[in-house]
Amino acid sequence: MKLRTIFKENTILRVVYLLVFIFIITNEAIYSPDTRSYLNALPYRHPGYVLLLKSFKFIFSSFFDLSILIFQGAFGLLAVNFFFKKATQIFNLSTISKVILMVLLIFPFFNPLYVANNICPEGISYPLYLLFIATILDFIKNDSYKKLLLAFIFYVLLALTRGQFIFTPLIFAFVYFLEKQSQLLKISKIFKLILLISMPVVVVLAEATYHKLKDGIFMTTPFGFVNASTAAFFVSSENDSQHITSYDDKIVFEKSYQKLKIEKLLMSSQDSLNSYAQYYNFFHNNVPPICNRTIHELGKKHYFDKALITTNTIEIADAQAFYNIEKTCKTLTKTLISNNFKKWIQLYYANISHGFYSSILLIFIGLILLFSIFKALCKNKTYILLFLCTALTLSNAMLVAFASHSIMRYLFYNYIFIFLTFVILTKLFKNGIKN
Repeated sequence: MKLRTIFKENTILRVVYLLVFIFIITNEAIYSPDTRSYLNALPYRHPGYVLLLKSFKFIFSSFFDLSILIFQGAFGLLAVNFFFKKATQIFNLSTISKVILMVLLIFPFFNPLYVANNICPEGISYPLYLLFIATILDFIKNDSYKKLLLAFIFYVLLALTRGQFIFTPLIFAFVYFLEKQSQLLKISKIFKLILLISMPVVVVLAEATYHKLKDGIFMTTPFGFVNASTAAFFVSSENDSQHITSYDDKIVFEKSYQKLKIEKLLMSSQDSLNSYAQYYNFFHNNVPPICNRTIHELGKKHYFDKALITTNTIEIADAQAFYNIEKTCKTLTKTLISNNFKKWIQLYYANISHGFYSSILLIFIGLILLFSIFKALCKNKTYILLFLCTALTLSNAMLVAFASHSIMRYLFYNYIFIFLTFVILTKLFKNGIKN
């Protein structure tokens, strides 16, 4: 009976994967606004997807579009199948839960995301994320160096493609600590814990080395703080200029602020709005003109003109401009948030809430996270998976909300774990909350 059930399930899965794959390759490749920046290997793009596109462009040339669709589709579906099998075992899912999980797993391949058809990092970051989560869960369950090495490889590839996941191993380091509390005096356990904690350091060094070789500057991929400064600029006031000490930083702030003021892209310009939800909606819809077409454009031009005086080539001046505006925005973000913290934190909360479609769901996930931490620290392993699902969801949402605006492209990774959170809670209520 069991073999028959497995056969039926595998047959259904094969049919589903085949239909999804046919959908992918019968639709055209999508060139989004970000695609060209990866094809041209601009300094503010992470190396993972840049190197993939360059390789496919070199190998397949005129068949580039089709080759990318086939690879992203096949790789994505293999990862979906791998994660589905592991999640089914680890979370002991019922038939209806399996169906819902599969729907959530294949949803990104369709409208509006089209992750396999869109020539953007999600084409490989989504499958890499699934593979990393599945393999590292496998490692924690079996405590094997081989599985840890596999998880490490998937993580490095993932973080070099999408920087939003760089701190994810720290969550698993805490989970490993909870799982192995009684054995942490053993050298092997301490060593594995150190490896988990040090994973982000490896990525930072690898990324900085890549940019040193390509752009001549040993620095992580810029644009993170350029994005993060958007909300800080939005809530800023003209008086903030007095708290900026660097000449270049002050020039960038004043030029950007004046343009934002003229174009009424500041919170202070929106007299008709009366709640932070409304302020956020305005901000959400105007991130490109605030960030890309004002802060980044004006700042990059300032540093490009300055670098061109001392450098020999346009390419070097351009690379230096990308990195210098990132440094400036890092400083300005700290200063502007500090000066306008009350307005910024309320906008930040509205940003996170938008990603959950409801502040109620956000608060609920937050409370479940705190509850699960308390239970897990009390050595109740039943709640470790609950902590993991809520921690992965909330940490990604918080990082995205700090660095940008909460859009589906950055947050669809969370949907699976929100669902699994409710699966675990349902089982706990059904079986009784354990003390």
